[in-house]
Amino acid sequence: MRWQQDPIHTHGVIEQGFTVPRNGQPIPGVWWQPADISGPVPLVLMGHGGSGHKRNERMQMLGHMFSADLGWCAAAIDGPVHGDRGPVTDPTQPEYRSMWQSDHPVQRMIDDWKATLDALSQLDEVDGDRIGYWGVSMGTMFGLPYVACDPRVRAAVLGKAGMTGSSVRRSGIDTHFKTYAPLLRVPVLFSIQWDDERFDRDGQLDLYDCIGSKDKRLHAYPGLHIDNGPEAFEVQAAFLSRYL
Repeated sequence: MRWQQDPIHTHGVIEQGFTVPRNGQPIPGVWWQPADISGPVPLVLMGHGGSGHKRNERMQMLGHMFSADLGWCAAAIDGPVHGDRGPVTDPTQPEYRSMWQSDHPVQRMIDDWKATLDALSQLDEVDGDRIGYWGVSMGTMFGLPYVACDPRVRAAVLGKAGMTGSSVRRSGIDTHFKTYAPLLRVPVLFSIQWDDERFDRDGQLDLYDCIGSKDKRLHAYPGLHIDNGPEAFEVQAAFLSRYL
């Protein structure tokens, strides 16, 4: 693991870029931690959505919330062909569809997350027994399979994804959901947008039904894919706090 820049101090939070090597290629990431930290604390891994990147507005907001409000560490990495790994800034771009048609994109992202957690777990600030995951939309498309495959993750916030819809037709992710969702065993909070135009409502409910965790709950909010319930992030942070 290599730090890529000088730390940025903002409102009690330290932010710093990093890379983790895997198979000769760097995995670009960003790290957040409380400026005042006295020992190992929980770590939340965060998966961004399609067309986003590790430092987009949502990741920045959550990284600061987890670090400043809860006193935890947080980390995000760029997905394939996103951020420092490629040109995608809109899920309608042909490169986004090509990403899903490449060789084993889901398995490669599972391996990227495992390598990233291997590296971050070596930091003195991280309590390796208290690892959570947050990721909706593409953050669930890659994150749900990852969480199902890594027993170090103790709880996960997922959602804004399902078995049917335009994003499924573009990606073929339903095949992976059918494989990995039943393997989930950790507590899951699954959030959906009731009027989502990218993932059909029934398909989102079908995915929730497929999740194998005995401890799972469903939160639904009115609005389109991009929308969020007014208290959604606070509820999701409280959910992770229950288990971490």
